[in-house]
Amino acid sequence: MKTEIILKEGYPFILTSGLFFVLSLVFHFNVFFQIVLFIVFAFFVFFFRNPERIPEDSAKGAVISPSDGTVLEIVESKAPIINEECLKISIRLSLLDVHVQRSPVEGEITAIEYIHGLFLNLLDKKASRLNEQNRVLFETGKNKIVVNQIAGFITRRIIMFTGLGKIKLAKGMV
Repeated sequence: MKTEIILKEGYPFILTSGLFFVLSLVFHFNVFFQIVLFIVFAFFVFFFRNPERIPEDSAKGAVISPSDGTVLEIVESKAPIINEECLKISIRLSLLDVHVQRSPVEGEITAIEYIHGLFLNLLDKKASRLNEQNRVLFETGKNKIVVNQIAGFITRRIIMFTGLGKIKLAKGMV
């Protein structure tokens, strides 16, 4: 399955900002204003990009990162949904990272839990408890993996691209 290069959710932002940029050229707006409109257009194209990720064949049975970003911590913690002790890996996405999350394992999504909440800065320790989040449970037969997507101060929406059922490694967008 070939993934789209730009997420369809970004089209309204990209087309609107692109239209304003083209209009600024046609009607000879101030050059500074044209540059600002182009930067806004380019940012939306960059933000909603969706590069294809193809895991190596040796990744069968492996757990891969569900997202780009910076690993903030690796600690023992109680996992949401299953309420069991496990290894927790926290990854924070900056505005420059790809904001598409993929399946970390090949298996089955057996539970999804959406929690409404706040939109605190993700650097705040309370954000992981209080912010809006989406929890997804993956089962591989022998392992359970929970991906907890947390909305932040700037990125306030979490969109699920799939539902319950079987999913392929890294190609399935969560």
